[in-house]
This record gives sequence, C-alpha cells and structure tokens, in this order.
Amino acid sequence: MKIHTSLNDVKDQLISFISEGYGILGEAFMNSFNSEIPNIQRRWENKVVEYLVGIFPTKKETGQFLHSPGPALHFNNDNNINDAMNRLNISLKALEQILDTLERYYQFEPESFSLNIQDIDSFSKVRGVNHRDVEGYLKNGFLNRDEDAIKRAFAEIIEESFVPEDWPGETEDLYTSRMWYNGQRVRASIIFNGPGKVKAKQTRLRDLGARGDQLVRMMRVDSSKLYILQSVKPISHEIVVTFEALIKDQRSKGNLCYACVIDGQDTAEILSAYGYLP
Repeated sequence: MKIHTSLNDVKDQLISFISEGYGILGEAFMNSFNSEIPNIQRRWENKVVEYLVGIFPTKKETGQFLHSPGPALHFNNDNNINDAMNRLNISLKALEQILDTLERYYQFEPESFSLNIQDIDSFSKVRGVNHRDVEGYLKNGFLNRDEDAIKRAFAEIIEESFVPEDWPGETEDLYTSRMWYNGQRVRASIIFNGPGKVKAKQTRLRDLGARGDQLVRMMRVDSSKLYILQSVKPISHEIVVTFEALIKDQRSKGNLCYACVIDGQDTAEILSAYGYLP
C-alpha cells in the first residue's frame, strides 16, 4: 500500500511523538504528584491519533496504538496518574513497533526532487519498453517529431480532452488534473519543446519560450504536483540544475512537488509504449 509522504518524514514524526511521550513519562516519574499528567497524556494521545488517521490508509496503526495489550504496572499510588503512565508505556511500545515495521507494509513518496518517466503511473506502459526498441527513431538523442503532435499524443495518453493552443505568454503548454502518480490523480504542468529553428544539439534554458523564461514562469504556478519538461532533444545540465532549484523553492513554501525531465529518448519510449510510433 502507498503513503503519499516520504518515509523519512513519517519516521521523523513518529520519533518526535516517541520522544515527547518518553518526556511525559519522565516528568511523571520525576514529579509523581503532578495531577496534570493524565491531561497531558490525553492531549499527546489525541495528537498521535490524529496523525495516524491522517497519514495511514487503514485503521491498523491507530488500532495498534490505542488497543495494544500490555501489563498493568504499578508506577504511582494515584490511580489516575498510574493509569496514564500505563497507557503511555503501552502506547510508546506500540509506536516503536509501528516505526520498526513501516517498510514492511508500505511504499512511500520518493525523497528526490525529480522523477523518471517510469515513476509516473500515467506512463506505466513505458516500463516494458527497452531503449533498443526506439533507437532507430533517434539520431544522437534527437527525435524528429513535431511539438504539436507530441503534445496531442501526451494528452491522449493521460486522457486529457482539452489541449490549448500555444500563445506567447503561456506559463506551460498543458495544465491538467488527469495525471496519475503514486496511486493518486494529481495536477501537472507540462512544457513541450519540439525541434525548433535553432539547430543546437541540446535543449537549453534560452530555448524555453520566446524570452527563455518559460521554465521559471511555469514554476510560478504553485498548484501542481508534477512539473514536466519534455523535449525531442537531450536536456542541458543548466536546465536540470535550474529545475531542481525551482522545485526546492516550491517545497520551501509547502508544495511537495516533483520535476520530471523527458528528453528525446524518453519521449520516443513513451510514444512507442502507447502505439504512437510505427
């Protein structure tokens, strides 16, 4: 089953809860007459439950946290404080068990800023394509296909019925909510780059839009999960570095998004997988 958060983020949060819980338990031992311990324990428990319900796709972890059996130990002569300490003790062991078995049960969001085409569910058929299947269509990484034809092919592959016409001020060539990634339908912004008039061997930043700023303008749209740059040529290193910096900026603002660079070979593999190459 899939969780739409990175493994490290989930681990960090669970460890934070465990640390906080042990802090409460330590306070109860140090100050055995603190009548607020039961209230503090309940607030901590509610906070953990709210997180577990929001992050995990089933009730397994919530039930494990709330209802795991354990021995009733004598910590304190005050029954309320003793009950709270017992609940803490059992709950902490349950959280540690959840933490230790995360990767046994779940798949998580990747940690990297970028995705390969094989990572995107909408392009899943490409996983069965070998580069030798398309090498006859490529010349030194260049796929001689018209930009508009590729855009319409991609729209059909992702089942997007609306394909806008190009215009000089566009932020992206296609904005869609019909992409599928990690088992979820997500929004995506896509730039398409065809052969162009410049006979450069690679697509460079200056080739993106009339002023060479289309990548930056696309990244100003902060509602997308996937930002995709497609080209029929190999992609220059300056684009990859700039793209990653823009993704980092988006993430710093709370948008957990990804970049995907699709060069000429990737484009050929996608088109071949979905029957758009002879």
